[in-house]
Formats: sequence, C-alpha cells, structure tokens
Amino acid sequence: MNRDLVDEFAQRLREARAELYRTVVQTDDELATLEGHQPGAPGEDVATELVTAVLSRLEGQEKHELDEIDAAQARLAAGTFGVCEGCGKPIPLTRLRAMPTARSCVPCQLERER
Repeated sequence: MNRDLVDEFAQRLREARAELYRTVVQTDDELATLEGHQPGAPGEDVATELVTAVLSRLEGQEKHELDEIDAAQARLAAGTFGVCEGCGKPIPLTRLRAMPTARSCVPCQLERER
C-alpha cells in the first residue's frame, strides 16, 4: 500500500476513533442521568430500565468498535492492513474505504458468516 493510502486510512481511523469517543461520552452521560433518576410511576421506571438496558448494550458495541479500530491501526503499522486474513489477497480499496476496519475480503467474510 502506498504512503498516500496509508496516510488516508490512518486519518480515517483517527477520525472514527474520535467520533466513537464522543458517542461513548454521550452514552456515559445519559447512563449517569438515568442512574440518578428517582423512582416515579411504575410505567416510568420500566421505560427507564429499558432505556438503560439499550444504552448499556450500545456501550458494549462501542467497545467492540474501538477494539476493531485499534486492530486496524495495528495492521496499518505492521504493514498488513488491507490484506485479507482469510485468503491473504488484497482487500479491494472500495471495501476498505467503506469499512476501514475490514479484516477480510467479501468472499471470505461471507464464508465466515455462514
């Protein structure tokens, strides 16, 4: 991968990480607000519990996405970014631009999902 592409993807991954951190901070703030909620009518408490559960699941997904960004940055530093972990062939640039954390080409990803 040429230097311009490495720089492009390094920038994309930095931006994705920053955006995800902003989301995590917002989610944490929302969870803290809900945890400080004083019990009200029974219907209100159920709604609050559901929202808290959804936000907690989002927090887990965000952690997974951060892990994927870290892994992509490590592959970029190691020179293996853009190489399919399944077949060893180059991952198409269009796929990497759409999903910079991609670890595999589409055929290998489809096979893995089966």
